Amino acid sequence: MGEPKIRRLDGRFDDPEIETAFMRDSWAGIRVQAALTLIGFSLAWIVSTATDLMYMQDSPYFLPTLSARLLAGSVGLLGGAWVLMARPGSDSRDLPLIVYGWILMSTLTAVIVASVFPTAEATPDGVADVLVFTSSWMSLHVLAIGVALAAFPWGIAFMSIAYMITYLILAVVWNEQSEHPMIAQSVVVVACCFFAWLMAITFSMRARRRFYITRLYEQAKIAAEKAQEFSSFLLAATGHDIRQPIYALDLNASMLEELVDAEQWDKVKPLVQRQKLVASNVASMLSSVLELSYLDNAKRPVTPTTCDAGRLLRDSVSGLKDVALSRGMALHCEPCSARIQVDSGVAGHILSNLISNAITHSKGSRLLVGARRAGQFIDLVVADNGAGMGDRDLFLESRSALARINGGQPLRSGMGMEIMFRLAERGDLALRITSRPGHGVMACLRCPRV
Repeated sequence: MGEPKIRRLDGRFDDPEIETAFMRDSWAGIRVQAALTLIGFSLAWIVSTATDLMYMQDSPYFLPTLSARLLAGSVGLLGGAWVLMARPGSDSRDLPLIVYGWILMSTLTAVIVASVFPTAEATPDGVADVLVFTSSWMSLHVLAIGVALAAFPWGIAFMSIAYMITYLILAVVWNEQSEHPMIAQSVVVVACCFFAWLMAITFSMRARRRFYITRLYEQAKIAAEKAQEFSSFLLAATGHDIRQPIYALDLNASMLEELVDAEQWDKVKPLVQRQKLVASNVASMLSSVLELSYLDNAKRPVTPTTCDAGRLLRDSVSGLKDVALSRGMALHCEPCSARIQVDSGVAGHILSNLISNAITHSKGSRLLVGARRAGQFIDLVVADNGAGMGDRDLFLESRSALARINGGQPLRSGMGMEIMFRLAERGDLALRITSRPGHGVMACLRCPRV
């Protein structure tokens, strides 16, 4: 997986989905940092009104500058406090509106203050001092904002451009009245304004790269945990699935021995054919187990193909009929002509599990395997008339539902449902199991219809 593109103009992911994930993951930090920045710089605006009281009180510009400082400070304090208390989410537009609104007001206030204070000086030396001081606080202010509000690079760009233009105009307008040219200070302000915007972009890009690397690490960690879990699961599934066919082979071998001793040769051949069928079924099962062992890595992705539902059902039933008969259960497979889009290895494994579990644990006399149409899907059904899985009605659709039964304790029915639900998840199939006391269990594996 290549690194996603990050735009250099605003430091954001080009992919909207990844950008949304980043904002959702980083929003808490962005929100707190923005709120504290607004509160801190707003307090600075309010405190700086003392300079208006000292130097501008007799000037006609006193009220505009004082009002601008107080307004920017009040809005920032109230906005920052509201953000801390209301804690708007990443899908809300309130925080960006507050931040960009405050940046606009703060920038206008800075422009007013910078433009007005040189008028209070009567000497070239005083004008020069004011312009030098203005270049210093403008440079520090825009750099600090560029770091503190790096999550809002367009706001930093607006402030940087406004500060830069304002100071260049002041340097030109007051050039004749100043004791010396403001060339060096102008260069500093321009450089700091450009650097502030560049820092905002850089911090945004670094944060997103760090997020993406962390995201890849978390995905790799989850994949490794799932792979380890799947290995344990696959071992359990293999032992669970192969038990019944091995039992059928042993049962057929005993029957063959009895027939040979009784010299009933006419019955030997059909039994040998059934024995070959069971052996073939075991070989197919082992092959599917090997395929399933690759499901959690790139070597064996789930690959749905067009399959004959009737044949899938018949193959799942073929090796277990004798086992069912030996337990006094009639196993019937209904014919089906539907075609489905599934990974045959996964679907066949699930069906084999369902049938094997029903034979072993249902204590019923009949087991029906078939298919039925459900809109754009085909439900592969395994239903028995046994005792059910408990003393109350149950409806299970996922592995998580197993833990919610019996007061949060896992359901211990001996049916290996954990295995079947896990396989259904791997194959992107929907498995539903319904149990009614005294009426048996019905399992439906929903597959896309072709």
